[in-house]
Amino acid sequence: MNRATQGFKRPAVRLACSYLFDWILCIVLIALFLMLDNLTPFKRQFSVEDSSLMYPYKEKEIIPTWALIVIAVVFPAVVMAVVSLFIRRSSYDFHNGFLGLLLSVSLTIVVTQVVKVTVGKHRPDFIDRCKPMLNGVAITRDEPLKLWSVDVCTTADHSVFKDGMRSFPSGHASTSFAGLMYLSLWLAGKMHVFDRKGYSLKSVILMVPILTAMLVTISRIEDYRHSAADVGWGTIIGVFFAFFAYHQYYPAITRSHSHIPYPPRDFGYLVKDNDGKVHETGRLEAMTGIHPNKESVDETQQQPEQLADLEGQQN
Repeated sequence: MNRATQGFKRPAVRLACSYLFDWILCIVLIALFLMLDNLTPFKRQFSVEDSSLMYPYKEKEIIPTWALIVIAVVFPAVVMAVVSLFIRRSSYDFHNGFLGLLLSVSLTIVVTQVVKVTVGKHRPDFIDRCKPMLNGVAITRDEPLKLWSVDVCTTADHSVFKDGMRSFPSGHASTSFAGLMYLSLWLAGKMHVFDRKGYSLKSVILMVPILTAMLVTISRIEDYRHSAADVGWGTIIGVFFAFFAYHQYYPAITRSHSHIPYPPRDFGYLVKDNDGKVHETGRLEAMTGIHPNKESVDETQQQPEQLADLEGQQN
């Protein structure tokens, strides 16, 4: 056995390698988001008589982007660090918690940005950003049976103009719920909120992150950056990925062991095949959970795993 093989056999090295793909995935998603952010959105035609686009452009936002990062990422990470490292004293818990947070936010911002760029929906303050003019005269009326293209826009600030075509869905809404809903789920698991002991303080604590995300979302309507539909769909996207990411690393919050992250993954753990025989997984199966069969199998009949689950439910 060479030195490289011996090094891989060390628990710390195997643990790091087992989560390496997750970290790389999050980094790739963030890089992809930055690339998408430089793309010009779909240039949708518009009406200068559309009252939903006539709101004034506000240069100062209530929650700027840097504040959103602090609220949706830094704040949850700090809370998890305090609980995991100083109360539970588990660095593995913090690792899984922060990795799940990063996965939730990175998936959310990529999906949100893809939809923003492809839909190209105008913000409520688009006309003020666009400053439509024709032959040096401001356009205040539509021509019969005709919409205007963005070619009539005369704004000098291209970045402000381009951002005016990214209304749907709301990135602030999706990102804030991706981070803060994840934090609520994480705290719910730690506090065993469904243990039927009825401590109302738990509900109050869980509502703080959710209420914060709601206030961030409402601020986007107050800034005339989004409509109610924009923030509504942004909220749905953020909540969906928060639930998805949380359950990649932690059991359901209704479980008695919800405060404990899933056991460390390994490239060489034992599973049962379709015949109920124990075997060691390959690297692809360990990473994806997809079991490869050497030949065609008949899965029309109940499998050993399904029978075991049924017996467990009956007991």
